[in-house]
Amino acid sequence: MGRDNDFEGKVIAITGGASGIGLSTAQILLSRGASVAIGDVDEAAMQSAKKSLQPAERVLVTRVDVSKRSNVDEWIEAVVERFGKLSGAANCAGVIGKHHGTRKVEELEDDQWDLIMSVNLTGPGSVVCVSSVQGTLGFAKHAAYAASKHGVLGLVRSAAKEVGERNIRVNAVTPGSIQTPLMDKRNALEGVDPNDHTVTPINRMAQPSEVGNLIAWLLSDEATFVSGATYAVDGGWAC
Repeated sequence: MGRDNDFEGKVIAITGGASGIGLSTAQILLSRGASVAIGDVDEAAMQSAKKSLQPAERVLVTRVDVSKRSNVDEWIEAVVERFGKLSGAANCAGVIGKHHGTRKVEELEDDQWDLIMSVNLTGPGSVVCVSSVQGTLGFAKHAAYAASKHGVLGLVRSAAKEVGERNIRVNAVTPGSIQTPLMDKRNALEGVDPNDHTVTPINRMAQPSEVGNLIAWLLSDEATFVSGATYAVDGGWAC
């Protein structure tokens, strides 16, 4: 079987799948034969994803708030009812909060901390979790986001230990500067020049597909002995 259809017969659930890295991952998996279930909360992005993701019979787009366990349980039930099974998952959902890059840790509002942690850290278990370069480094005025992304890596490593005997693999990716709506929001909040790539040795911003390709590999049968691992996709930022 070639890579053009190496996901044929597989069903992958993707949180945060209506835009950015999640959407790109869905497109890659569809092109390789998978059926994909998109869970997101952005209605406009979900409508756009429904139109762009083809073939439609292999796509399910659902409004899912991953910070609410009941939402996730109902979604997974719907996925299995539609496609008959669930083969793997990519947790791409994430938020940065309204004070990202503008307030120190003691200045954060409790609701913002709770929102960020509930979406980024205590969302549902998954086969591949999207952390961040901020999951490996410290960043001033980014405490809640960085803490949640560090937490993702701890969760991945612990989960890999717990479920490995069931032949379930759990891995993480840590993206750097990626051209996504979330990055656009961050740049606007902090007044960052999107063309300033001084922290990235590969002097540019990455496209979502450059992360999606790695996620697809980790989900694939080419990575069957890879678990508990973290892969950087940051152009050399954190090395």
